[in-house]
Amino acid sequence: MKQHSLPVKITDGKTEYLSKVSLGSREYNELWIQDICYNNPAVLPIAEIEQTFTDMIPVCKELGSPSGSMDLVFVNAYGFIAIGECKLWRNPEARRKVIAQILEYAKDLSQWNYEEFEKACLKARKDENTTSLYEIVSRQDSELDEASFIDAVQRNLERGRFVLMVIGDGIRENMEELSDFLQRYGNLQFTLALVEMPIFRIPASDELIITPRIIAKTKEIERIIYRISEGTPKKIQDVQAENDSKTISEKVFFERIEQNIGTALAQEVQRLLQRLDDELNIKGTLGRGKKLSLNLKTTDGLYNFASLQESGEVFFYGIVEKAAELGHEEIGREYLEKLATLVGGYVDDTNYRFGWSVRQKNRTYFPISSYLEHEDAWISLIAETIKNLREVEEN
Repeated sequence: MKQHSLPVKITDGKTEYLSKVSLGSREYNELWIQDICYNNPAVLPIAEIEQTFTDMIPVCKELGSPSGSMDLVFVNAYGFIAIGECKLWRNPEARRKVIAQILEYAKDLSQWNYEEFEKACLKARKDENTTSLYEIVSRQDSELDEASFIDAVQRNLERGRFVLMVIGDGIRENMEELSDFLQRYGNLQFTLALVEMPIFRIPASDELIITPRIIAKTKEIERIIYRISEGTPKKIQDVQAENDSKTISEKVFFERIEQNIGTALAQEVQRLLQRLDDELNIKGTLGRGKKLSLNLKTTDGLYNFASLQESGEVFFYGIVEKAAELGHEEIGREYLEKLATLVGGYVDDTNYRFGWSVRQKNRTYFPISSYLEHEDAWISLIAETIKNLREVEEN
């Protein structure tokens, strides 16, 4: 069964079915897909794969490495690197080969330092007017600090923190088979994604519409993690393998928050998150944006009880708005008012309702430490609010 039927365009009440472009022809081949992705990086759903990989900048095509030439290389201002391999999916064997190939590329990258990576990128660009990787990225971010950028790229190379995208058409992959490849690269922290690029033509105008979608990524694929010790692969303990299941963006968030609030408080945050999950089925979900945040949401994503910033501050988005959509704004407001009483603040309702929040008297947001001092009461308040919201839903 197909996932999607043909898109339909409706203009002035007239219906027009778009025709599927068959990739693999002389005009629409792998090189064409490569050029489209390189010249229009926004067509790739990279930020949906990993939030920290937003605003990727095309650096080069055909980057030479010991394992071959990488089709596409992107870098962003935070020093994160994405690799794209554009292939048409003709048979299972071809699919397995390209996945194995891009994983080898990741291994090659992880063995380079910044200078080696930069030199290879500049060589692939063949642009005599460009003298550094920093120059390429800073064209999009004039406030970018060169030393911080270089350090970030170096750190991500060392840790193997990459997004690897296999980009094609008609992807149909057995996820269980992928785990066989992933086992060999347990020392790297990459995210592998299969990205399908269906392309449709509007017959009347001959315009093309691309509808990219993520078929799978490694967060959804069971991984068995191995460490190489004295040339022998050894399976890591379950606790370590479980920690490795975090996405790159989640790992980066917790690293940043630990840096900003200290190890002891960061550990308390982790304990709070575990309690919320165990007792209320509240999950920490990364928010969008250049600054990472963790939203404390119900599993259906409807109700957000706090937004923990990487700085350690706590914002609030949407709880009153969602309650109002049920016709009971007072449930959301009461949650904020009781929380404000707990920490000695006030409810700021001067902005649009979605952004109503709890603030200190000097109008700044409270740090997470203030809420952790009242952890039990906060959890009880969330439980009470969920109960009230669900009762309204049922009625």
